[in-house]
Amino acid sequence: MQQNDSMMRLDRFLSGESEMTRSEVKKKIKSGLVEVNGITALRPEQKINPSSDEILIGGKQVKAAGMVYLMLNKPQGVLSVTEDRRARTVLDLIAQPYARKLFPAGRLDKDTEGLLLLTNDGMLVHRLISPSRHVWKIYFAVVEGEMTKAHEDMFLGGMEIGEKHPTLPAVMRRLSIDGDFLWSIEKESGEGAGQRETEALPSGLSLRMRQICSESLTLGDYSRCGEGQSLCAVALREGKFHQVKRMFETVGGKVIFLKRLAIGSLTLDRELAPGAYRPLTARELRELYEEANTVRVEEP
Repeated sequence: MQQNDSMMRLDRFLSGESEMTRSEVKKKIKSGLVEVNGITALRPEQKINPSSDEILIGGKQVKAAGMVYLMLNKPQGVLSVTEDRRARTVLDLIAQPYARKLFPAGRLDKDTEGLLLLTNDGMLVHRLISPSRHVWKIYFAVVEGEMTKAHEDMFLGGMEIGEKHPTLPAVMRRLSIDGDFLWSIEKESGEGAGQRETEALPSGLSLRMRQICSESLTLGDYSRCGEGQSLCAVALREGKFHQVKRMFETVGGKVIFLKRLAIGSLTLDRELAPGAYRPLTARELRELYEEANTVRVEEP
């Protein structure tokens, strides 16, 4: 039986819509102070529908705040967490009263820039970051060392990076200094004829990567590349610890700059400077939800 996606745990809803912690909410429920549709709640894990159920604490109704969806261009030096006593977090960048109710959809390393979705929509976040759903993420990397077609093939075949299982097939494409894909230039000149995407990868992924690079990268991004370094775009559908950096290290490269450009259908707005954010458009949100609801679930 398929569960309604709008349902959520009672204690999670109440802690998100009040100043109480989850443990404080559980004490209220245990004391019989919480009602759902006129019936005293007995279990913190009770499922409720925030949009249709009437929830009371001590006789006062608790209503769900509207869902918020923000696109942030995360700068370097900021943590992708909701709270940290020693360093700035992504929520410190949000000058809105609802900021503390938001959380990031996944994480970026402290020294990584780029696209981060901030929201209070837990169901969407779960669908986007669940390891079993394999939502594609696209990155731009400046790498110390010369990357070749052989390295592209290594990404495509999956590789051992010290985890229990090898990485899933990923796509790495080298970029020229003017933003074009080197593999396509080689193909036009008769080289690289063996380069192809496997059945494990969606058709058109390379073209989407090329489009995203042209739409999201700035001249400042390209100018980060120096002598003896390579510009690369990477698409992967999992999120192992430091995965992009570790994959390049495995093939003899070292990432010196990393920027996420896309999560599924959501693409970083080039007009957003590092640290800036904006609400998702209706189209962006609709496409993101369509993708989150239709992506194929695979066994890890």
